[in-house]
Amino acid sequence: MAVVHILRQSPSAGARVVLLGFAAVIAQTVLLREAMAAMGGSELAWGAVMALWLLGMGAGARIGVLRGDRVPTAALPLLVLVLAGAGVVLFRAAPALLGATPGEAITTWRSLWLWAAAVLPPAVMGGMAFPLLAHRLGPRGPGRAYGLEAVGSLLGGVGLSILLAPLGAAAAVVLSLAVVATLELVHRRPVLAVAVAAAGALLAAPAADLFESAGWGWGEHPGHLAAWRETRQQRLELGAGPPSSLYADGRLVATFPDPYSTVPRAHLIMLLHPAPRRVIALGSLADGSVNTMARHPVRRLVAVEEDPELVRLLPGWYGPDLQRTLADPRVHAVAADPLRAVPSPVPWDMVVLLDGNPTTIRHNRSRTVEFFRTCRRSLRPDGVLVLRVEVSDTYLGGGGGALVAVLASTLRAVFPQVAAIPGEEILLVAGREEARLTLDPVELESRWRARAVADPRFSPDTLALVADPGRATALNEFVQSARASLNTTARPRAVPLAAALLEARSGRSLLGLSRWLEGRPPTALAVGLAAACLLLLILALLPRPPASATAAVIGLTSMGWWLLLIASWQASRGSVYAEVGALTAVFMAGLGGGALAATRWDRPARRVPLLLGAGIVVSALIASQTPVLHPLLLVPVLLAAGGFLTGAAFPGVADLVGRGRSRQAAGIAFAADEAGAAGAALLVGIVALPWAGMVATAGGLGLLCLAAIPAVLVSLRRGAPRRP
Repeated sequence: MAVVHILRQSPSAGARVVLLGFAAVIAQTVLLREAMAAMGGSELAWGAVMALWLLGMGAGARIGVLRGDRVPTAALPLLVLVLAGAGVVLFRAAPALLGATPGEAITTWRSLWLWAAAVLPPAVMGGMAFPLLAHRLGPRGPGRAYGLEAVGSLLGGVGLSILLAPLGAAAAVVLSLAVVATLELVHRRPVLAVAVAAAGALLAAPAADLFESAGWGWGEHPGHLAAWRETRQQRLELGAGPPSSLYADGRLVATFPDPYSTVPRAHLIMLLHPAPRRVIALGSLADGSVNTMARHPVRRLVAVEEDPELVRLLPGWYGPDLQRTLADPRVHAVAADPLRAVPSPVPWDMVVLLDGNPTTIRHNRSRTVEFFRTCRRSLRPDGVLVLRVEVSDTYLGGGGGALVAVLASTLRAVFPQVAAIPGEEILLVAGREEARLTLDPVELESRWRARAVADPRFSPDTLALVADPGRATALNEFVQSARASLNTTARPRAVPLAAALLEARSGRSLLGLSRWLEGRPPTALAVGLAAACLLLLILALLPRPPASATAAVIGLTSMGWWLLLIASWQASRGSVYAEVGALTAVFMAGLGGGALAATRWDRPARRVPLLLGAGIVVSALIASQTPVLHPLLLVPVLLAAGGFLTGAAFPGVADLVGRGRSRQAAGIAFAADEAGAAGAALLVGIVALPWAGMVATAGGLGLLCLAAIPAVLVSLRRGAPRRP
């Protein structure tokens, strides 16, 4: 009710803080989604975008303190969205601006200017507005503004996830601009407000189609864009054929039909088991393999795709060939989470993983030791698992060989038999002792003839070429001798290696650090953590410890929690492409609730040590891996709890920083908070998570909370300011 009352008083400072939070979360999330697509869906975009965004917000807050009331605030939420729209255009036009090849991940050092130009301007604008509006809310302005902005972020995050995300980035920005402008104008010029709302509703869909067509051209994809869809998991684009080309997040997923590579590979896979009756195949719908696999005498063939929209759209996009296959009563196209689709009361003869390299935490879920154990339990004793690795057997040095070694070592930890088939894409084949694994072309041809499979596009005479014995010997020696770290949910060692294969071949890569760290113990992180904790303890010895350092720790730990919990959701539930707005909204709800609750406390600074202690508990719960095991319950709960602790701590820290000066308190504390969060976005998102893993990273955040407590206690003994 308080928020409704504030909006009715528009354009008051409180209402504009709510609108600022709404605009900022829309801008941040849309840019984050576009950045993920520019990086082929990689979660490393979280660290890069969030670091730039938070640095921009912090810098903007400092500008707001210095500029004072000379900056008009009425238009700032609108400018945040306008500049975010310009950033979306930059991300989508990145291939043309950088001279990148189609499907190339935009992660080289030469793209840094583009990332900064896309993210920093709207972030600076949003940060600049915060201390100005907080100052206008009175003596308790910093805490109230922090809470009201979080409320606006909650509304924006929910609205984006539920209503705006499926419409596309352009439509989301246009409609958000219309909402903010309408609420600004409705009390002063109601007729104009209605006109703005109508214009936004009418222009959203045409703007989305125009923008998607332009983005297809900027990406230099062949042909013209036949169809596109923003799903809850990714951006899908279909290039007109024949053959049709399917892109997901800017990456080529498949061409259909593809008789030269998909057909021979699918037949070979089905021949790896002497009599496959029950087969489940991940990724076989998108690349059309299901058409070929259904020619074999199976009783049940389940084609699994994680994205429900993909299952719904592909029959219409690919046409009669796929439609006829899906009309076969033996064939079932299923939209399901792979972790829940593979387990079955009736065991499978084959589990086929064609869903691509683990370039992201989401895709890594079907390449971990935990998932391979699930597959083993779901297979018959003589069952076979087939894993596609998008690496050629002629490229076993560098990142490609390291990826094959990690996946082969992970498979060997679960299955006693592991073999490899050479080709432009390696097939790893695994089974228990009872499995009759063979790569002998003569035996494979015998199985073909026994089945009497008819396919004019394939001759069994080519099996000796497809499963080349000469190349297979060297490849299998490599696979059997590989000794690499296991790929797990908590330590996704394959992700930076697979993501690196998507990058440009020229220029130094932003992922180079991750690749360089592969295989090295995280000693440097432990040393850095110890140094940071020591510095915080030294600050406690000063006569007046700087409260801005505590604000930075709070910002760092809160962003670290957010990243780890989002990663936990991605690792266990799948894509956060659409859910990131809702999950962020949950965090913001906690943030707003904590900040607004703390404004009612007489001396909020006195509760900061207790809040830091509660932060240690949150870190310990994340480190225990329980959010990965129970994501639907614990991820939202811990996001809300982490947000509440962060929001509740801010007014107290702001009081220690400003000591009665509201604009300085809001600006300096907010800037320090954002700077700490930016550091976490870089360290946790790009370095610590893929290198040290979730457990160690969460434990480190808890230690930082512990080390920050003494400085706050010293400041309180020197006399915490009393609220007016």
